[in-house]
Amino acid sequence: MLRIGSVRWRGRCSKHSAYNPHLDGLGGIRGGCRRCEMLLGVYEAHQKLVRLMREFGTREGAKPSQSPVENRQLSLLD
Repeated sequence: MLRIGSVRWRGRCSKHSAYNPHLDGLGGIRGGCRRCEMLLGVYEAHQKLVRLMREFGTREGAKPSQSPVENRQLSLLD
């Protein structure tokens, strides 16, 4: 079993504090800034990890939840 904890991390470039890899992407990096490139790499790795976890899915051995038996009254006259 692999446990991955929740991590909150706020990374910013000291020169380009307005750079947001989610919104700006590769085209938003000015002057080939190394820290902005690393920030984009971290963002892309995170996106890949989330995608792979979703593709893997949930536990295969998990039991599906059983819905309650339908014995509702369909109308007032029945």
